[in-house]
Amino acid sequence: MRVLRKLGYRAQKRKAGSGILFASASRNPRLVSLREPHPGQNMRQRMLHEYVRKLLLTPDEFLQLLEDC
Repeated sequence: MRVLRKLGYRAQKRKAGSGILFASASRNPRLVSLREPHPGQNMRQRMLHEYVRKLLLTPDEFLQLLEDC
């Protein structure tokens, strides 16, 4: 959530189930749909790679954003 806020995304509405729609007026893609991790609060590595890809970030860019959180 913090990385998304840094990128300018804001939660818009919940989709069915555990999905949340995020929107940004200044980034491409403007809309990104992400799911909350379950079970538990830890995100699996495969899901994290998918989200980094959806946000059009390199792994290094993501890690740099994550450092300040």
